[in-house]
Amino acid sequence: MSYEENDWIMRQIKQLAVGLGKMLGRDSLKEMINLELSASEKLTDEEIDTILLLVDVEEKIEIKQIKDEEISQKVGISRERLTDILIDYSLVTETEKKCLTEFIEKTE
Repeated sequence: MSYEENDWIMRQIKQLAVGLGKMLGRDSLKEMINLELSASEKLTDEEIDTILLLVDVEEKIEIKQIKDEEISQKVGISRERLTDILIDYSLVTETEKKCLTEFIEKTE
């Protein structure tokens, strides 16, 4: 799958996660996402979990109205790096996932 196709799929999944994620559980959402994709396009549970984690992070930033200058301190990742991650979900490292998960847990 080309980078452009993968990017388009990731954007579609993010929209689906934002729209239906509030109504469906993670497992139902994962099943729905993989039903829509062909066998070669199917995402792993880890890829879907990363997308859902980033959707949660974006939502928390918006709900808590965290200012741009505060994001680095609260999330533990530079604003520039977070912007890159939100654009291309496949770039997230394990360390960054840990920081993002901790941010979600702290802001609940």
